Amino acid sequence: MNEPSEASNLPAAITGGFAGIPAALIPASIRALDRLIGAAVDIPVAWLEYQKVKITSQIDAFRTVDAAIIKNAASKAGNDDEYADRALNNVVRKSYRQLKNKEAVSAAMLEDMRDRAADNPDVKADAGAVNEPAPIDDDWLNVFERYAEDASTERMQKLWGRVLSGEVRAPGKYSMRTLRFLSEFSQADALGFSALCQNTFGDLAPKNLVKPEGMTDIRDLLYMESAGLIQGASGMGLSSKQMFAESGRLFMREGNLAIMLNGIPNTQFEYEVIALTPLGQELVTLLPGRDARAAARSVAMAIRGPHVTSAFLMLIGDDGSAMTMEVLWQDSTQAAPVEST
Repeated sequence: MNEPSEASNLPAAITGGFAGIPAALIPASIRALDRLIGAAVDIPVAWLEYQKVKITSQIDAFRTVDAAIIKNAASKAGNDDEYADRALNNVVRKSYRQLKNKEAVSAAMLEDMRDRAADNPDVKADAGAVNEPAPIDDDWLNVFERYAEDASTERMQKLWGRVLSGEVRAPGKYSMRTLRFLSEFSQADALGFSALCQNTFGDLAPKNLVKPEGMTDIRDLLYMESAGLIQGASGMGLSSKQMFAESGRLFMREGNLAIMLNGIPNTQFEYEVIALTPLGQELVTLLPGRDARAAARSVAMAIRGPHVTSAFLMLIGDDGSAMTMEVLWQDSTQAAPVEST
């Protein structure tokens, strides 16, 4: 495995977290983290040293603070040395707090990447990446840094860590609109959306799962619709039309998982759905602990009917092949599926 570059200015606590991450992802991870926290690691060191020894000359303690910041603070203070000292101390305290937040986000990012690299069928294809991803866009990193430095709670630090992890693996995965939305995404919002997504697979949820017949209080669904996360909760609603291929098979895919339905060749069936918007689809990948297999089971059962004779959970390989992981349900007359491509 490639080791973190010696030219990197990352602290040891961060560089020690690269163990277990796929080698192809390490260079991109280092570039992202070096940009996020590497350039500022000396600031809190100076501040902590000042707090420790209580030195008289704060000029020496703050030498590692950017010279332009010192000059700006001093110019505002005029000849008031006490004001200048307080201003500089506030600058360093703020920088220290922001850096600690960014370091916590960085650690959460590495933890997420290690978790995804584990021997788990749901993420096997992602963890086995052999091609080094492209660098993250500089403008995206600039926006991300502003949100990461304000992440003072563990929940937000882990959330932003998952965002950076996903962006390292696939640059462009999360839009700037998603970053702005997440900065205002409350825990209550996250819980409501997470509950909905237990019954989605791909970008669709059967309406009879998330809005059962007779359900009158749909305020949560309407709120998510107005927030731009879903569509089809109000108005005329939405429906999904699915067509069985010549083989009598139909695939519904999410990541490297797929539901394979068997039915009458060249026939179509339709069911009412609530659909995730592009923003909603991006947020699904950030939900902690979401079980895509359990969601597949729920969705497959919800669309069971005379038009579908069986449903199987499949693992999609890098080459497009499909391997049966689980029989979700099938009529007693149906045989087990063969491996499909």
